[in-house]
Amino acid sequence: MPRDPAVQYGELPAVNALRHSHEEGAADALNAFQHLTRAEQNKFIDYLHDPALLNAFLDKAAVHDERVSTHVRNVSSAISLRNGDVTVEQKRVVSGLAAGARPLPKGNHTVTYTTYVKYFGVKVIKLNLSVDFHSNGHDITKVNDADASKKNLSGVINISHAIPKKSLSNWSWCPRGRHCSRGHHADASVIWEGSLVFRGSTFQVDKKQWMRANVYGKLDDYYLKNV
Repeated sequence: MPRDPAVQYGELPAVNALRHSHEEGAADALNAFQHLTRAEQNKFIDYLHDPALLNAFLDKAAVHDERVSTHVRNVSSAISLRNGDVTVEQKRVVSGLAAGARPLPKGNHTVTYTTYVKYFGVKVIKLNLSVDFHSNGHDITKVNDADASKKNLSGVINISHAIPKKSLSNWSWCPRGRHCSRGHHADASVIWEGSLVFRGSTFQVDKKQWMRANVYGKLDDYYLKNV
């Protein structure tokens, strides 16, 4: 039977954070941690305190998976680290609709770009960036709002964000000898600030997350890079 983490690790902040957290998913994460082997639990704790892994998570989250097209509405991709112990996953979803080749119907729509990291299958950090816009059935006419949210169950990594920004951008395509097509994109961005105290030193990792959605509800582009 798995031992109580409080007995195994005393008052480690990471374990106590899971035990006393009111965030959704904390109880499930603690239960999953308790069912890891002792060796896996030791690695789990080490990974939480590893500033290089925090930076690697954010760097890997910024890399496009060439196997997955950004032009598909609801997709996910995954990258493994630390010999498969750690998984960085990304999801891109348009609210309430299945994939399709037609523009979104008239009304307001939300597209969300989510990145999260798992240690031994336990979801530890999740970052969300979303953009809400209005479609007239043919083009994006207005960007209503941009929003950013997070779930952080690490207990030792601090993550905050600035006010998300939104904008309506233009695009045009003029094939040779033919009529030009024009329209608009819905853009959203946010600055994430991550910090971790390790062996008496504070490691700061600041990243800008950006996304560009089109009237089909698909991501034309996205990135997560150093500020």
